[in-house]
Amino acid sequence: MMTYAQLRTALARMEESLAETRHNLALVERRLCDGAEAETIRRRPKSRWYHRRMSRWTGADEAEYRRILDRTSKAAQAELERLRRKVERQNGAILALRCKYRINDERPRQYAL
Repeated sequence: MMTYAQLRTALARMEESLAETRHNLALVERRLCDGAEAETIRRRPKSRWYHRRMSRWTGADEAEYRRILDRTSKAAQAELERLRRKVERQNGAILALRCKYRINDERPRQYAL
C-alpha cells in the first residue's frame, strides 16, 4: 500500500512522463509536415508573383504535399506507432493507479485525454 505522499509523487512523475512522450510524438509529426512542405517548395518553385494577399500555393502544390507527406509518414510509421502505443500504455497506467487508489482529483488539463 502506498502512502498518500508516495502516490502523489508517483502520479506526478507518470504525468510528466506522459507529457514528454506526447511532446515527442508531436515533434515527430511536426518534423514530417515541415519536411514535406520544404520538399514541395523545393520541387515546385514559383515563377510568378501574385498580389501579396493571394496565396501562391495551388491545388497541385497541395496534392504534391500530400503525396510527399504520405510517403514520409509510411517511412516513419514504426516510430509513430511506437510512440502512440506508449502514450496509450502510460495513460492506461495512470488511470489504473487512480482507480485502484480512488483518486478523483482532476488531471492536469494538458495531459487529460
